[in-house]
Amino acid sequence: MILRITIIGLLAGIIGTGLGGIISALFKRNINRYLDFFMGLSGGIMLAVVVFDLMKESMNEMGVLSTVIFTFVGVLLTMFLKTKLDMSKEMKTGYLIFISILLHNLPEGLAIGSSFMSTETLGMTLAIVIGIHNIPEGLAMALSLVGTKMKISKVILFTIIAGIPMGIGSFIGAYFGGVFHSLIGVFLALAAGTMMYVVLEEIFPKSRSLYCIIGFLIGTIIVYYI
Repeated sequence: MILRITIIGLLAGIIGTGLGGIISALFKRNINRYLDFFMGLSGGIMLAVVVFDLMKESMNEMGVLSTVIFTFVGVLLTMFLKTKLDMSKEMKTGYLIFISILLHNLPEGLAIGSSFMSTETLGMTLAIVIGIHNIPEGLAMALSLVGTKMKISKVILFTIIAGIPMGIGSFIGAYFGGVFHSLIGVFLALAAGTMMYVVLEEIFPKSRSLYCIIGFLIGTIIVYYI
């Protein structure tokens, strides 16, 4: 049972983010021409995930004040991590997005695993919903990496790797049940802080144009309806 839950969680993670990476291959040739639009799209997707999903779920788990505190801790940790990354500014952005998605896929896996132990139908529904919801996140990460001239095969590999923590989280959630369920809110808030910092500090300052705003609005709509 636990092995099956782990595999379902793993597939929901790697198929969702991996599909986002594959979709980004379609835009590879025109990424420079439409870079402001795609950066706005990535930022819109990520901020919408922060507001509509991560912080909202974290508040439901542990309240508003704790969510705000741990979100701020996530921002500080990301700022510290950025100073330790020895690479170009463009590469830092892509890798920070990669790390933020790794971080928040773990608690989503925990949610899938604990839900399965409660009701199998609920767990399966959650796995499907989260898998679909991971597609735009994988796309946001991939577009940022494509913009750094990284090979598309490597970009897709990174988006697949980003989905692996969901399988790990599903295993932990199924095996330990309610013990780790109480930490879901903390992980979600930390991931929200990481994503928020990346968007406001790394993505938006580089793309101040009307195309960026259009991309941002479209990204927000995508996440809202998915």
